[in-house]
Amino acid sequence: MEIRDLKLDLARPKVQSSFSDFECEMQDSSNLRFLFSGKLILVTMLFLSACGKVGDPLPPFIRIPEAVKDLGVTQSGYSLVLTWTNPPRNIDGSTATNLARVQIKSNDTIVATMDVTGPGQPQSYVIPVNASASGDRRFTLLVYTSQGKVSNVSNAASIAPTQVPGRVVNARGFADQRRIIVEWDKPQERPDLADAYAIARVDPPGPPEILSETRYEDTYYEPSKIFRYQITALRRIGGNTVPGLGPETVTVMTDDKTPPQVPTELEISEVGNGGYLTWTANSETDFAGYRVFRSEHSDRDFKPLSDHLITTNAFLDMSYRPGLYYRVSAVDEFNNESAPSAPFRAP
Repeated sequence: MEIRDLKLDLARPKVQSSFSDFECEMQDSSNLRFLFSGKLILVTMLFLSACGKVGDPLPPFIRIPEAVKDLGVTQSGYSLVLTWTNPPRNIDGSTATNLARVQIKSNDTIVATMDVTGPGQPQSYVIPVNASASGDRRFTLLVYTSQGKVSNVSNAASIAPTQVPGRVVNARGFADQRRIIVEWDKPQERPDLADAYAIARVDPPGPPEILSETRYEDTYYEPSKIFRYQITALRRIGGNTVPGLGPETVTVMTDDKTPPQVPTELEISEVGNGGYLTWTANSETDFAGYRVFRSEHSDRDFKPLSDHLITTNAFLDMSYRPGLYYRVSAVDEFNNESAPSAPFRAP
């Protein structure tokens, strides 16, 4: 074979190919290498075209907690109570998972540092004050993370401590007519500052009420229970109330041991062969009836005239005669019986 012919053959290879099945027909090994190399380049380009594009770099997380926005302060007795909600997020919007402690300042002086209860959780702190303290107190706080990052300063909360009434005294309670009656006396310390009273049933829980009197009636009633109440004297300043010392707790057995009032104003009149005895009716809501007694003596030997309760404020005594003595007692639903009325002599 001449060299010219060989060059011609190489320049014009006899190749048949199909990209669908990659079959090929070649005349020599040089053509095979050429074709395989071209196929490899094509497949590589296809793979490269499927690769994702590298995007812009993301900003880094900034693990600095948001500032507290709801710091508040109130006075209770001779204590200042600070309340707030710990920040739930960092300033970059991420969850504040690494909160560590809270630092409280009063008039720009650190007064306390404490652990955080949790992100987004309410928290409080109590600061005692002297009874003679005066002037405004301004509070702020900072929140720190476990990595030492610190929030901006919270909102400021201010208060002017004031003098308050002492504890109420002689608190007592009893059950009567399916109600609980709670009574107390004014504080011995600064009673002049006791403008009102707050009372709340704490067991079982009930809504608090503010009263101007030293007596409270609770219409919620359950027999054979133990109720507990807390009472605090209040001082009014402007439109606000400041709790005094306390609260004072009183425990009440709900079993009704209170008898009805003693019947009064007995009268008798002759009706045919008998005597018609009347008296003033009792008004208790748990009233059950009366018992009527008779005797020939004013100070002894009174006998009941019926074996059952009399439900009206009247009784017809068919054995009536002038000079007999009568007494009447009242009984409630819990079988509490009043003392008998004063002896009444029939004319």
